[in-house]
Amino acid sequence: MDRYILTASLRADGSSLLADGHKWGYFPSVAVAWRMNEESFLKGFDELSNLKLRLSWGESGQSAIDPYQTVGLLGSSTYSFNNDLASGLYPKTMSNKNLTWETTSVFDLGVDFGFFNNRLSGSVDVYKSYTRNVLMNRKIPSTNGYTEVMENIGKTENFGIDVALNSVNIQKKNFTWTTDFTLSHNKEKIKELASGALRDEANSWFVGEAFQVFYDYKKIGIWQLDEADEAAKNGQKPGDIKIQDTDGNGEITPEDRVIYSKRPKVTFGINNSFTIHDFEFSFFIYSRLGQWIDYEFNRGYKPDGLENSSNVDYWTPENPTNNFPRPNRFYGFGKTRYSSTLKYEKGSFVKVRDVTLAYNIPSKVLASLGLGRARIYATAKNFFTFSSIDNYDPERGGGISFPMTKQLVFGVNLDF
Repeated sequence: MDRYILTASLRADGSSLLADGHKWGYFPSVAVAWRMNEESFLKGFDELSNLKLRLSWGESGQSAIDPYQTVGLLGSSTYSFNNDLASGLYPKTMSNKNLTWETTSVFDLGVDFGFFNNRLSGSVDVYKSYTRNVLMNRKIPSTNGYTEVMENIGKTENFGIDVALNSVNIQKKNFTWTTDFTLSHNKEKIKELASGALRDEANSWFVGEAFQVFYDYKKIGIWQLDEADEAAKNGQKPGDIKIQDTDGNGEITPEDRVIYSKRPKVTFGINNSFTIHDFEFSFFIYSRLGQWIDYEFNRGYKPDGLENSSNVDYWTPENPTNNFPRPNRFYGFGKTRYSSTLKYEKGSFVKVRDVTLAYNIPSKVLASLGLGRARIYATAKNFFTFSSIDNYDPERGGGISFPMTKQLVFGVNLDF
């Protein structure tokens, strides 16, 4: 078996979606690998089944934008013309004749390993990527005649670790137990904006932070009766939303807003499979930790009581909660001061995504029926979720119009 491996490639891609002079991109890559377990100094280590060290670098490009972004599109509308209704066209999207490839360069250092005849195996990868000419829609003042434009807006950096482990825990004649484990950590941050600015608040883009963030004040509770004097300093009363004074200057200003990341810090999954005679049982645990979500249910609270409202724990003198502000017949949700802070929830969760029980009908029985294989199974999906949000699966991301569905599936697999 080859101990040293070298591969290299050069890819050329063309896209008619991009601007003239920028339609072609060229993306090289190179990778080396070393099968260390083939070296003589490891030959005596019988427990080692595989050990491979990998190092690679490569570039890739993407041009996933709508057609004609470089020239702009027209939209149809109706107008009043000499007191009659007339149809016409208007500029719908802003053109950008400089759109080019979004290009990502990735460095990856990895190791594949196996022990005890691969009863325990896996891989670890550490990577760092740099993306330039990021393609995104940028919000712009409507005085331009448009509200957004597609641009190459800057540069980003990603650092991450991926771990995969596979183990055969028990392997007997009539009983087998295997476990598969994966873990990923990724830290994304904007390195540079095309404008040269350090922040673009209209788009919630900040140098040093990820692209997908919320930027808003932070609710730390509800003003209580014994805090009336302190609340009054900010023009508030007991029962109103209490905001964190981030800069500690004694007053709440726009500078007190904080950044909430939509990206999880860690994602992991664990799958366990058991085989007992002709029975199979498996369950898959999945988790995302460290992200925030915009929880639509919280935005359904109606302080004025004029419409049906979400059933929430709101403040009253008899119920001094720190969850939701007091009812107020003069103000709805949108006019309630700092009401936007109510929608942010910690989106971390651990869930049992899949549980399956199956029975393989013995071959002796199948022979008389003319079948090669018959398997009867039942699967439960998304039945058990653990998070800080009651009766909601945060994997959906905050929306409640189309929640994650719980499924119970029964089936039969037949091979003739």
